[in-house]
Amino acid sequence: MTMKEQEIVERILKKAPYAEGKVRRERRIEFKVPADRIRNFLTLMKESGFELMLQITPVDWIKEGEIEIIYQIWSVTHRIHAMVRTRIPRDLEKARMPTVKDIYPAAETYERDAHEFFGVYFEGNEKMEMPWILDDTERGTYPLRKDFDMLSYVKKKYKILDRFDENKDNYVI
Repeated sequence: MTMKEQEIVERILKKAPYAEGKVRRERRIEFKVPADRIRNFLTLMKESGFELMLQITPVDWIKEGEIEIIYQIWSVTHRIHAMVRTRIPRDLEKARMPTVKDIYPAAETYERDAHEFFGVYFEGNEKMEMPWILDDTERGTYPLRKDFDMLSYVKKKYKILDRFDENKDNYVI
């Protein structure tokens, strides 16, 4: 027997009163959790039958000065998708989260990707090297942040773009 989405949300919020939660639609629930409680909350989620980490998705909220980290997890038991949202400061010195790879082993790769492309550092994850990013990308530049200057990067990377006409936003071939 599967539990209804509202029952699951209420049961989880009873154990985690620091979180906010709601049913988004059929088979979809969502929680907002303070960043310093994310490990406790994800442990609770796993104990509640959410067995699989599907993705960790950072979102750059440049105007708010924050990075939102969205943990997407799936319950095989209940056949329900859960999004767990938290926000951290966008500043590189403060853009840190604790790793959850010991709770969800699949998180290791997603945390590494979040670090490489958004600059979020996951403390406790030993594999925070940057395997995907291009060799000549300067440290401290993260290509999926909204303030990354892609045009300057491309012009610097590819010599053919020395012929790039900035005024017309067009290639001169």
